[in-house]
Amino acid sequence: MKKRVVVGLILIVALVAAFAFRLIETYGLYIFDLFIGAICIFCAIEASNLLSKCGNPTCQIAAGLYPSFMFAGHMFYFIFSLDIYVYIIIQLSILLVAFLIVFISYLFINSKQEVLYKKHNIGRLKKALLISSKTFLTFIYPSFMLLCLMILNRIDAFGGSNILLFGGNLGWILLAAAFMIPIFSDTFAMLGGMAFKGPKLCKKISPNKTISGSVTSILATSLLMGGYYYLLTAFSSINSALAGAGVTVWMFAVLGFFGSIVCQAGDLFESKLKRRANVKDSGNIFPGHGGFLDRLDSHIFNAPFVLIFAILAIII
Repeated sequence: MKKRVVVGLILIVALVAAFAFRLIETYGLYIFDLFIGAICIFCAIEASNLLSKCGNPTCQIAAGLYPSFMFAGHMFYFIFSLDIYVYIIIQLSILLVAFLIVFISYLFINSKQEVLYKKHNIGRLKKALLISSKTFLTFIYPSFMLLCLMILNRIDAFGGSNILLFGGNLGWILLAAAFMIPIFSDTFAMLGGMAFKGPKLCKKISPNKTISGSVTSILATSLLMGGYYYLLTAFSSINSALAGAGVTVWMFAVLGFFGSIVCQAGDLFESKLKRRANVKDSGNIFPGHGGFLDRLDSHIFNAPFVLIFAILAIII
């Protein structure tokens, strides 16, 4: 327990440090991008291992390399200040090319999965398609989903009348929400479950989670995100920006409400993968906490949700 607490504190310090470095003029945003990019690589490798242990062989090398190319495409856009549509084309092109490279590689090169597929009388073409499609899943979960955190980090650079209202502050406002929601959700799900107990939420996948914990998590996260809104309004410039963009406290409460649901879905998704892989943790890099996926399962699902919220509620 002591080791778990110590490691937990170290992780919190690392996150606070990442936000602090983000404040460094000129290079701060790049440092935060690099922080998320490094996390993507570790998460992708762990996801690849889990899928392979589930009986779905993947190309671990490609899973680990894809975030690097994704990160390079992200940096290319902002270094050269290109159009937003170019950014979308770059990222989708990298995704497609990565898939094709894996597919062609397994189509013409023998692999350690060759014996497995021969046992099932699967031909080379189908084998290449199966491995490349399973590897493609690791491109989406977690890498492409975590890319949303990089986009949130840079959202002020995309322009647009509502974004300009915030004077360069929208990025950290949304990033803070993207990290706070999973923390609130996970914490109050645990506290609610301990306090009220009752029926299990999904016993076969995660026997420790309760319906009472889930409901407590949703309500508490909604209230706390409403409180976050009022905290932001204490700053006159941000208060004016929120009003100008038509953002209300109820929008933040809704963000917390559905964000908690999304976070719990992410937690259950990773738990399902671990059960199928017959492992307790996705990794062992954090003593008492498991691997990167174990710590970020909720964040991975929540990141695209917060980005979608930002687009629908603020930017458009």
